[in-house]
Amino acid sequence: MVGRLIIRGDAESTQDLAREMALQGAPAGTAVMALNQTRGRGRMGRSWISPPGKNLALSLLLRPTLLPRDAPLLGLLASIAVAETVEDAGVPEARLRWPNDVLVSDKKIAGILSEASMDDRSVEFVIVGVGLNVNAQESDFPADLPTPATSVLMCTGRESDLEQTARRLLGHMDRLYEKLNREGSGFVPPLWESRWAHCGVRLTHKKVTGVGHGIGSDGALLLKTDQGRIERITSGEVLPAESTRT
Repeated sequence: MVGRLIIRGDAESTQDLAREMALQGAPAGTAVMALNQTRGRGRMGRSWISPPGKNLALSLLLRPTLLPRDAPLLGLLASIAVAETVEDAGVPEARLRWPNDVLVSDKKIAGILSEASMDDRSVEFVIVGVGLNVNAQESDFPADLPTPATSVLMCTGRESDLEQTARRLLGHMDRLYEKLNREGSGFVPPLWESRWAHCGVRLTHKKVTGVGHGIGSDGALLLKTDQGRIERITSGEVLPAESTRT
């Protein structure tokens, strides 16, 4: 699956570049990274803030054979790949927050944004975007971030080469994606759950509060309410019940 890695000095959004390439017929495995991304975006319309030349902004084109309802699993798969990548660099115990954040000691080191082109019956392509804090220092991040940020450098005291980090990430993603193609997607939820930061934690989603119970076969978050009901959450914010911000 791993194909060409395109490196841009400056780009508004690697997601937009990868989408343009997808519409022009680029093969699965095409990836684009930017050393300076000026209009990066995260989930729910948020901006992705990153100092120039210090962090990894990368988008990967996939053309999966998954059913449309299972497309969110690719975001979970990417978050596992990112966790493995930062641990390769010496970061201790990367954990995951549903749906697609990577945390170290409750600080955010990476976020994943998956955008799909599909209809009710099939998936044409999925663009998996990764924003990974690599060489940023504490002073590079705004003080008012909803979740405190960290980076590989802040965790290890060592700088990392951005291109090598990108290729290591793509290698992990390739291995997991090929496993999905060979064996199906059944391994993804339990593998993701093994790194879940909020397993057994009381969580809230809009007006629903419950204990983090698991991940469904399609990537939905499962909350067990006080009444013993299992609620399926497929989108939106999910917070620890005592929190007011992510």
